[in-house]
Amino acid sequence: MRRETYLQREAEQFMLAEPKIDNLQHWSRTYSYQPHPAGDLAHAESIRQLWGSYGIATKLVRYDVLQNFPLEASLRSYSSGGEVAFEATLTEVEVPEDPTSVPGNGLPAFHGFSANGDVQAPLVYANFGRLEDFELEQRGVSVKGSIVICKYTKIFRGLKVRAAERVGAVGVIMYNDPQEDGEFTIRKGHKPYPHGPARHPKSIQRGSLEFFSVAVGDPSTPGYPSRPGNGTERLGPKGAIPGIPSLPISYADALPWLKALNGRGLNPADLGADWAGELDEVEYCTGPSGDVRMVNRGRYEYAPVYNVIGTVPGTSEETIILGNHHDSWCCGAVDPVSGSAAMNEVARGLGLLLSSGWTPYRKIVLASWDNEEYGLVETTEWGEDNAEWLSENCVAYINVDESTNGGAVLGATGSPLLISTLRSVGTRVPSSTNSQATIYDDWLSDAQMVDSGVKEPQLAVMGTGSDYTIFVDHLGIPSLDLLFNRQSSVVYPYHSNYDSYTWLERFGDVGFEKHRAMARLWGVLAVRLAGTKIVPFKAADYAIAMCKDVEKFRDKDKLDMRCLQEAICNFGDAAARLDACATESIRATNQGINAEASLVAISQRYMKIERMFLAADGLPGRPWYRHIIYAPGLWMRYDGIAFPAVVECLAEDDLEGATRWIRRLSAALLKNAEMMSGETS
Repeated sequence: MRRETYLQREAEQFMLAEPKIDNLQHWSRTYSYQPHPAGDLAHAESIRQLWGSYGIATKLVRYDVLQNFPLEASLRSYSSGGEVAFEATLTEVEVPEDPTSVPGNGLPAFHGFSANGDVQAPLVYANFGRLEDFELEQRGVSVKGSIVICKYTKIFRGLKVRAAERVGAVGVIMYNDPQEDGEFTIRKGHKPYPHGPARHPKSIQRGSLEFFSVAVGDPSTPGYPSRPGNGTERLGPKGAIPGIPSLPISYADALPWLKALNGRGLNPADLGADWAGELDEVEYCTGPSGDVRMVNRGRYEYAPVYNVIGTVPGTSEETIILGNHHDSWCCGAVDPVSGSAAMNEVARGLGLLLSSGWTPYRKIVLASWDNEEYGLVETTEWGEDNAEWLSENCVAYINVDESTNGGAVLGATGSPLLISTLRSVGTRVPSSTNSQATIYDDWLSDAQMVDSGVKEPQLAVMGTGSDYTIFVDHLGIPSLDLLFNRQSSVVYPYHSNYDSYTWLERFGDVGFEKHRAMARLWGVLAVRLAGTKIVPFKAADYAIAMCKDVEKFRDKDKLDMRCLQEAICNFGDAAARLDACATESIRATNQGINAEASLVAISQRYMKIERMFLAADGLPGRPWYRHIIYAPGLWMRYDGIAFPAVVECLAEDDLEGATRWIRRLSAALLKNAEMMSGETS
């Protein structure tokens, strides 16, 4: 590479061209050879040294956080004579074709932040474990005092336990039913991994049980950082983690218990078609059946964890942050290694640009977070620790948890302020599957399969489930989460021992073109957002998104939403004027006119838009979540919803509260419009 100072477009072109498939495969193979649980200092140090070798100043940042470590687990059913009738293996079998699938090459089958317990009780099947699924008492099936077995998906695993606990269950068992795998099941003629795209019958999904939609981070330090040495200040883990034990099992292990429920209680004909899964010889009856004994014991302690923070200096303190995590439950070739491999290539490219003399206008921070899996812990602690600086300087956060989970088409969530930049950059990045197309073309085509009238692809509403959560939901920093997860033709073995390099190489990303596409997209986005003096946002896109959200609002007929609609229109008018001022200032600069002061002032207004949607007192019942326009659904999976406080008031039949929140939303929009128009400071 020639030693020269790169201009903006040249820097973007370099980041587009530089990612190498050989490097991506190397880091994928190296990092997924063994698991890297939270607190793996040697792994964090290796990333620090690597980025340092690329010329990026990098350091480790330690926090001491609450964790649980599995000690003992068992699940047994008994005959009428008291003999053990069946015992779950709680283990994934080794696959000879997959060298990293040995059972010891990952954490045992357990849930992060599960309560300890030894309980014996009748078994009840509760479908997906949603609130509505636990309305069984009204149908004559008692859940109180039972152990519940339910399917994964539909809502977040921690919320299944929260819901079960609310109705008096004493334990929860979870398994992945082939029902959630669409067309790629054994029943529909597909072979299981490693010989086909279907789920392996012994696959077990680990994961955290922290109530993500209520709060994230270290549950013992809500709202403040878990710095080393502040143990005496901790409040204790109340309200954000379960009080009853749970275990994840495979569907092979679930079969005997589900079959034991056949003919007992209610069945899908009584309750609804989605209660029926796809396991042979299972009627999916509620039960109850005979007693099951569940034992779950772990060690709770405060343990050190390590963020890796690299910094590319800019000419201003304004900052763009790129984030991925480096901890995993098992080997994690997809989650998180596919993102980590792409991040290493972005870091290498930025280092080469630096060596050429290139300096961006904005600082770029690369963050390899630790302890994401337990509950987005290290991002949250770092964000709470640096909240004042971030609020003052952070322009955007771009997250890549996984490059691809088998999908070939971009699925993106994020702030509407960033959609125009993502679309623009997407038109420059080649498709991973079609040499004549771009990832933007694939993205648009996928959207048009759902709605043929779509003219441009949209961002889905940002919820939770990865490291962007503190940035957007607590600090009001515009964020993106990027992943190739659309149009997959394989079942991703999420959080299992089969999330391996072998699975990626055979099914998830044959040829590693999706990894390269993500490295290209991420790298060009970073340089685009960091390189221009004016923030490349479009405020009008926020108004467009909210107009659509109002139109789609499920319960709008119950409310008078005219004041909200008028406030959105007012916001949209001010946004259009701000965007026009930005365009004019850029045009003047391109003509050699000094518009420096105008560029800075407009950028400052853009940076305030998301911040001004924060409420100091937070959302009802979950004050840590402060964004009043978008937030995670309170009883959903990872999905986000618009106007969350209104939705939650309506869910509680609180029409008066919903009306108050509509007025509050309207006032926030009008104040934001005044700010964009320069009428307030």
